[in-house]
Amino acid sequence: MPEIVDLFVYGTLKRGFSNHRAFCARALKIREAAIAGYLYELPVGYPAVRIPQERILLEAGPDPTRDASRQRHHEASLHWERPDEGWGSVQGEWIRLPDPARTLPLIDALEGVRRDGRGEYRRALVPARTQEGPRALWVYWMPQLPPDAHYLPNGAWPART
Repeated sequence: MPEIVDLFVYGTLKRGFSNHRAFCARALKIREAAIAGYLYELPVGYPAVRIPQERILLEAGPDPTRDASRQRHHEASLHWERPDEGWGSVQGEWIRLPDPARTLPLIDALEGVRRDGRGEYRRALVPARTQEGPRALWVYWMPQLPPDAHYLPNGAWPART
């Protein structure tokens, strides 16, 4: 059974932001990372990401321990390809957390992930670029952005002025 889970975070779960201490204080590893996608700032003050459907390796299942195990399986055969045409790069952090059975349900609840797919965010496994090579990381993405979401062309949150 896997004892770790790897996430790509780009908002309030990053170091120095509001949810990091409560949800990521037990991190075993934190490194810079990037994924293909578009980053938006929502009027409520936190970000959301859109990702290319073809880059989704897996959708989250009901069992977080199984999700972590499936992550390892995909990572073994992963290679980084050229960036997706028409998609930008979202900058964030690769966070490795222990105990997926406890960690993932808490973060899923924070992000509003629902088993019926009708939550605010969904969790999917996507390829990421890291300094240590390509990795398969779970990311929380928003399938339906509100019309007043503000696109962040530099791919980093918070927006730099």
